[in-house]
Amino acid sequence: MDQYDNSPEEISALSPYTTDAGRYLRITVPLPGVTEEQIRIDLESTLCRINVSGCEKIQKTIPIPKGTRFVKKKFSDEVLEILLEKPRINDDPSR
Repeated sequence: MDQYDNSPEEISALSPYTTDAGRYLRITVPLPGVTEEQIRIDLESTLCRINVSGCEKIQKTIPIPKGTRFVKKKFSDEVLEILLEKPRINDDPSR
């Protein structure tokens, strides 16, 4: 069985938008009035940044465990869902 980083200090730092689902993190962000083309997602070490371009610039920064990997995104009914895979405990994210 694979082990994933579930350290309390990492998981407790997650925002209310984030659901810890064992191997995965699911980030759900309501973005009313936004189109999919306006959305940009960046993973930077221990942060997931969501930027929305347009008339009013929107940016959300959500803490994530180091080494987390992007799996997929879905944008439907003005709600963005991002699925991320947490690092395995024995993974070395610096490689």
